[in-house]
Amino acid sequence: MSSAETITCEMARNEKRAVIKYLNLKDLTLNEISSDMKVVLGDNAPLYATIHRWIAEFQYSRELTEDAHCSGRPVEACREENVQCANDMIMTDR
Repeated sequence: MSSAETITCEMARNEKRAVIKYLNLKDLTLNEISSDMKVVLGDNAPLYATIHRWIAEFQYSRELTEDAHCSGRPVEACREENVQCANDMIMTDR
């Protein structure tokens, strides 16, 4: 396989972030990281802006590559009370 040939590869977002973190620790530039990931991942490579954002995150002492937990309303649709109420409405008015 020639060096100009693109390899198609699927990676999870978390794995891509780990690669960005690793290449950044090796002191590769943003352009070098972007080019390298495009060669290996082809169309599945992260956007230049995404790589830039994650490099900034890692330089400002972010350690984890996973998404941060988002707080918000808890999921209440599947509570037993709601399921029973929906069941009752369906059975009452078929």
